[in-house]
Amino acid sequence: MRVLFILLLWLVAMPAAARPMAEIAASGELRVGVNPNFPPMSSYGADNTLGGFDVDVARALAGKLKVRLVLVPTEAAQRVPFLTAGRIDMSMGALTITPERAALIDFTMPLHSEAMGVITTSRTNITRWQELDRADITIVNMRGNQSVELLKEKLPKPQRLLVDGNADTIRAIAQGRADALVENVDFFLGFTRNYPETQWKVLSDPIYVAWCAIGVGKGNDSLRIALDTALAGLHRDGTILRLWSKHYNAPMTVPVSEAQIEDAGKTIVAGGSGAYRFDFSDVLGRVPYLLGGAVISLQIAFLCFWLGAAIGLAGAIGKLYGPAPLAKAINVYVQGFTNTPALVQIFLLYYALPDAGVMLGAFTAVVIGLTLNAGAYLTEILRAGVASVRRAEIEAAQVLGLSRLGILRHVMLPHILQTVYKPLANFFIILILGSSMAALFGVEELTGRAINISTVNLRTIETFSVVALIYIGLTLIASATLAVIGRHWFRIGVKRVAA
Repeated sequence: MRVLFILLLWLVAMPAAARPMAEIAASGELRVGVNPNFPPMSSYGADNTLGGFDVDVARALAGKLKVRLVLVPTEAAQRVPFLTAGRIDMSMGALTITPERAALIDFTMPLHSEAMGVITTSRTNITRWQELDRADITIVNMRGNQSVELLKEKLPKPQRLLVDGNADTIRAIAQGRADALVENVDFFLGFTRNYPETQWKVLSDPIYVAWCAIGVGKGNDSLRIALDTALAGLHRDGTILRLWSKHYNAPMTVPVSEAQIEDAGKTIVAGGSGAYRFDFSDVLGRVPYLLGGAVISLQIAFLCFWLGAAIGLAGAIGKLYGPAPLAKAINVYVQGFTNTPALVQIFLLYYALPDAGVMLGAFTAVVIGLTLNAGAYLTEILRAGVASVRRAEIEAAQVLGLSRLGILRHVMLPHILQTVYKPLANFFIILILGSSMAALFGVEELTGRAINISTVNLRTIETFSVVALIYIGLTLIASATLAVIGRHWFRIGVKRVAA
């Protein structure tokens, strides 16, 4: 059965073949991946539609190819995976041409340049980017950006903070979580307007100039050639530069040259088989790194479970035996936390509290958020166990002279645990899997480390297939362990506890 499940997982993860130009023309639509949180490159406007430089370029290309444009929201880390999975026909979003990406996808001629510079604040007393190379500096960036690996070579000493959204990079600097962002300055300056009280500064000396192009499926020469032909026309008639100036209110730092247009297809790796070739060698070599993340996932689950259980037990007793105002307050807490996603709760702790002067680290915010969420659910689970304790048992313990703590320890807890052990065990498994939310806040647990690996090797399918197996192993081991504990400590006759 387990082999069948793994085979099913493999089949679901199998990449789809890239659609050639003839198939795209027959379907009448071109699926284009654009970043929905990347103004002025692309973002949602007041009318809830996507707009920006990338969107206008995509619209112009679709017009030249005589097909309908279909925009697919694609975050930075999804640009290559969405192509290899066949979910989009072409990928935009400042996709820098790199050898690692060229091994998996093909590129058109350059669409625009990116001059990498530094955005920081008056809090950092630096005037040149080389001065960032200090251990007391934290540089923020997005997972999936090519600059993440580049900066490890040019600036090896600073601490790293990786986030999942463009806006989060500037927010991290404004809130004091990071000191600087090293990226294409044009792409991120727009976000600084959200923090007018912060004294922003941009260093004048760029670190390097790179080129961004449109990504297409590996071996999809017919689409690449069609896009190159259309792009050449848009470059030569000035459309690309006009659109850039329209959205950035400034000319492109380094325009695409005529030589680059003429050399399209010669200097960029292209061609070859369009079939995706699996390669697990890199991710298998990083299994120890992933297992270290699995340990952190278990730490989060254990902390949140036991702290949440303490809250849940107090809440259950308060609801059943406390005064009416206390019971109502507990009910408000339970309703509030069980009717909102844990991810939203953690987001507010991590990003909203700093505006009130409370700065929580990523790990701390995740643990507090999941603990409060777990406490609300465990209040209801444990309430059933507390209610199962008969009044006569408590009165008998009182007659024997047991203190309140003694009654709780020797009478109530054994009865409660025996009654609700199975739901508690299942909830612990859910917390192990739920710990993956920590990755969105920069915690390098199992999922966070998987994202780090996949943004470097771009082998998303291989990386997360291995991670899925590790999660399966964690839950099976936890389930078997909990089943043994249940049998021997609480006489609960179950062979296995599953989520």
